[in-house]
Amino acid sequence: MHVTEQQIRTPIRSLHQEAVEAIAKWLISGRYHVATILPNEAEIGDELGISRTVVREAVRTLVAKGMLQVRRKTGTIVRPLSDWSLFDPEVLAWRFRYSRDPLFVEDMARFRAAIETIAVEICASNPDFNCKVLYDCCDAMEAALEGKGDWFAADLAFHRHLLEGTNNQFILHMQPMLDNFFDAMLSPEVLLPENMRITLPYHRAIADAIAAGDPVRSRQEMLQLVQKGREDILNRMKP
Repeated sequence: MHVTEQQIRTPIRSLHQEAVEAIAKWLISGRYHVATILPNEAEIGDELGISRTVVREAVRTLVAKGMLQVRRKTGTIVRPLSDWSLFDPEVLAWRFRYSRDPLFVEDMARFRAAIETIAVEICASNPDFNCKVLYDCCDAMEAALEGKGDWFAADLAFHRHLLEGTNNQFILHMQPMLDNFFDAMLSPEVLLPENMRITLPYHRAIADAIAAGDPVRSRQEMLQLVQKGREDILNRMKP
């Protein structure tokens, strides 16, 4: 049997994982709002076709992520967004997958712009920054458009190299969280195939501006890429 690359990248999920995501989807999509009490374990189990034990473990997972709270004699309560582990890789992936809240996209775009515009300015101001890595990533993305290689791996490598190139102790300390952010934002579920070819020139323009040692142009080119990503996600959210 031929195994596709997509199958390799999509592992078989357990009942527990499916239950966790199903309940998370309810919270993110607004089926159950903040301070709402969820149905009991038996009711959730009946709806999802799983045992109470699986439901209980799924709830524990979401409690650990700050999304739910279990109160004795009250039940399981939805916690406010401010309590959620927003940089948790699963929470990020679920929000990109199920959220229909434009504010989430706006906050994401502003956060990304704040970090990445600083990163490109620093890289462009550093004559020792290795621009070849950026061009190699662009070449890999272009090859992926022709079915040779993995676009998403190359795209992630491009952005990670920019962050690492800052040599800023605080940005580097945030690297694991930022990796989770970019993993979710640049995943196949978010970046539509038809938009990949469009965004490639944006990446090359950023590399060119940094190679020219032009922080101002680097910032402008990055802002254009961030804006394009924002528009793509908003369009995906439309019914």
